[in-house]
Amino acid sequence: MGKKINPIFFRLGKNINYHSLWYCEKKKFSFFLKKDILLREIIKKVFFFIDLNNIDIIFSNKLIINLYLNNFENILNIENYLDLLILEIYKIFKKNILLNLINNIFVINSKKIALYLINYINNKNSIKKIIKRECLKYSDSLNGCKIQISGRLEGVEIARKEWFLFGRIPLHTIRLYIDYHHCEIITQYGVLGIKIWIFKK
Repeated sequence: MGKKINPIFFRLGKNINYHSLWYCEKKKFSFFLKKDILLREIIKKVFFFIDLNNIDIIFSNKLIINLYLNNFENILNIENYLDLLILEIYKIFKKNILLNLINNIFVINSKKIALYLINYINNKNSIKKIIKRECLKYSDSLNGCKIQISGRLEGVEIARKEWFLFGRIPLHTIRLYIDYHHCEIITQYGVLGIKIWIFKK
């Protein structure tokens, strides 16, 4: 069962917080949900050049938005786009906006590792070596890490899976935090799926 369920959804409300923090009546739920989705689309459109790890949206008297940035060194570029983002949001929502930028550059997370892997795969490096090297790079700071890539690896005709694991990934223990990310990369041979699990106490 642990392998068939997204580990983040499995732990929501227990030891992982929701990224959309708002409450409304049952009748207004669809209205607020559309607002939430629209906000996320606007942020991703304006900050298309930046690697956002997560977006927190909090509806209260003010509209509070927390942006967790993986590449915080591009902060000079971001400042030019902040006014544009606040203007676009204000046009639609007519609310005061509080925007927080949170530096996530020193935090090891699964999305950041996935972006490194995508760059290596685009450079046509050996996938088995890439997976092992990326896993063992963080062996001192993590309790466990598992990386799996599946598809037509290196152009072979029959699709297969390559994976590497160090430490342990306790998927059934809800009180432990597992960071998980799944993404796809389009290569000239087809689509490859990348899954990453990180366990850190």
